[in-house]
Amino acid sequence: MKNNFLTKTKYLLAFLAMGIMGCAFVGCSEDIDQSNRYTFTGETITDYLENRPEQFSKFCYILDRAKIGKSTSGSILKTLSTYGSYTCFAPINSAIDEYLLEQYTIWETTKGTEDEEDTGIYSPYIEELSDSMATVIAKNHIIETAYFTTDIKSDGAFPSNNINNRITSINFDNDELGNLVVFINGNAKVLSSDIETENGIVHTVDKVVAPSNKMICDHFEQYKEFSIHSDLITRTGLDEKLRIYELDPEYDKYQTSDAPMSTSAAGTKAPYPESYYQKYTLLAVPNQVYEELGLDTFEKLEEYAERWYGDQAKGDYKNPQNAINKLIAYHIIDRELLYDGNRTGGFVMDGYVSQETKFKSNDNLPKEFNRYDYFETLQPYTIIKATRPRLEAPLAGKLVLNYAQEDGTKISNEDMAKHINAIVLTEAEAKDIQEGFSGNTTNGYIWVIDRLLIYNEDEMAGNVLYERMRWDASSLFPELTNNNVRWHQRKAGFYEIYIPDGFCKRLRINNKTTYPFYLTPNETGVGGWANYQGDELLIDGQYNFEYRLPHLPEGVYEIRFGFGFSSARGICQFYLDKEPQGIPVDMFLYGDGSTAVGKTSDFIDSKFDTEDEIDEFDKSLRNRGWMKGPASVILDAANGKSMRESSVAYRRIVTQTFLSGGEDHWLGFKDVTKGSTNLRQCSQDYLEIVPRGIITDLRKPEDKN
Repeated sequence: MKNNFLTKTKYLLAFLAMGIMGCAFVGCSEDIDQSNRYTFTGETITDYLENRPEQFSKFCYILDRAKIGKSTSGSILKTLSTYGSYTCFAPINSAIDEYLLEQYTIWETTKGTEDEEDTGIYSPYIEELSDSMATVIAKNHIIETAYFTTDIKSDGAFPSNNINNRITSINFDNDELGNLVVFINGNAKVLSSDIETENGIVHTVDKVVAPSNKMICDHFEQYKEFSIHSDLITRTGLDEKLRIYELDPEYDKYQTSDAPMSTSAAGTKAPYPESYYQKYTLLAVPNQVYEELGLDTFEKLEEYAERWYGDQAKGDYKNPQNAINKLIAYHIIDRELLYDGNRTGGFVMDGYVSQETKFKSNDNLPKEFNRYDYFETLQPYTIIKATRPRLEAPLAGKLVLNYAQEDGTKISNEDMAKHINAIVLTEAEAKDIQEGFSGNTTNGYIWVIDRLLIYNEDEMAGNVLYERMRWDASSLFPELTNNNVRWHQRKAGFYEIYIPDGFCKRLRINNKTTYPFYLTPNETGVGGWANYQGDELLIDGQYNFEYRLPHLPEGVYEIRFGFGFSSARGICQFYLDKEPQGIPVDMFLYGDGSTAVGKTSDFIDSKFDTEDEIDEFDKSLRNRGWMKGPASVILDAANGKSMRESSVAYRRIVTQTFLSGGEDHWLGFKDVTKGSTNLRQCSQDYLEIVPRGIITDLRKPEDKN
């Protein structure tokens, strides 16, 4: 098993090639056949396809049959001849023939059996393809934004969904000659890339781009190398949860906000999220991992699970208190996550670039620091940490789950050594275990990991989560990741998405004058937009709201709230579980640059002569309930200036308190601004929760990062 997870030389060569010049292809010109890269100034995408019938006549036939929407009679082929900006993956004629025959054969050979698979294709002949299936096929090949392959830095996905609202993945490999090749959705090889037309980009592919139309558990069960894990999902009944997808069949994505944002142009109303789905991430453990642990029978596996989780509800495998149920539920995350963050939904914000504002996460979050996020699982009251370790760390470049302290070396419980520091494999690496593997499903993504995860509260409290934990505000709500809100690609003149009441289950709106908006990532600066991950949740109106804190091991924690002072802010009272915390906080930035902290332009680090002076001032600031922003967040990449050099980005210490385990805790915010005023915004940038032991340890003071 160990050898299967080593990164092969071909992937190392691909990585090195992609790293040069900071993009996937630019530095690879010596390895890639450039003969098919050229620019047209007179052809639209439709022109390009129709002018090459020997390659694309069958794809054009499908595009002409496909309808762009329910309310229009216009075909997708016609749409691709008009003004716009599109990415088109164009399958050659033989790819269409191969796909129709394959899908027909699957239906024909399973018809009438318990395993009947209705592919929607009942003939191998293109003339007998239904209009509805032509539409599905066509929409999987079109993205409503033009992307070059050079826009994607590594294995991952295109920043926007296709017009069928599905993820289009991309990964890089080497052929037998060492030349870099590109695959779309795991198996469609790009034959010619980045063909520029008047209204977009065409990439020619050798197979039909067809993400699985199955739910995540049904897609997963086809892979024999994961049969143990798949069987356990079924035995525990978790497959029933994994078939949940559409949360509200009546959801209307064309609605707009009840009130315009005060920062918008007069009369402008922000749109609702574009969908309302539940999605998941399944962390798949290969059979070989179970076998290496000696868990080759169900009886052994049950005994092993009970060792960690106890024997409650023994034999009742669908009970959430059952050990087997807990074991498998901990491998299911409450949202769809991708390998990197070049689009909505990465495990960590890695490689994200805003097409409109040019916000770049790699500038704001330097690789000299760990990148991380935390996610809840289907095992009640548990959390997983995802980390991209810093440069020079032993696991640098990997995506690691439950990464231990001290660069992955610390272990509190030796029995947990095999169950932390789990590496998430790329899809290319997963194919070494299961031929033809793809993690892309209708309601989530499957990622293969190299260890069986165990949630052990002592290990989490004393090691993995014994750190300053920081959540971007939008990461607190899985619905924002699942529905293309978090890190949404801004379009010209648009950067707000309205979050309707009830959309996020962990967000409670307590009055009718609370208006939550998501602000898409924007280019940052120490004197202006000063957000942790470029984005923020901004609550407008005379607000009264609360959100559930992440579930953590029981203990005493300090809760901190990161935000930016502004001349549009008011006065906020904080609450924890309905109890007020301290006095109300004035978030207003006055005309002379002063705030509730003082005249913050005098407090930036560059105003002090020595590190001792900086440390002394930080102590005095803490005594008043405040902290500067973190040094690990760069707001001005050109000059290397961090949040600590910002005059508006601060942390308010809300409280130090005991958080009991096994129950919910809610952090509340209420506008208490006096008088009639529009200055009531409450910015939600990030949340920090810190174990008290870190704050009181004089031997190792908390760093400034």
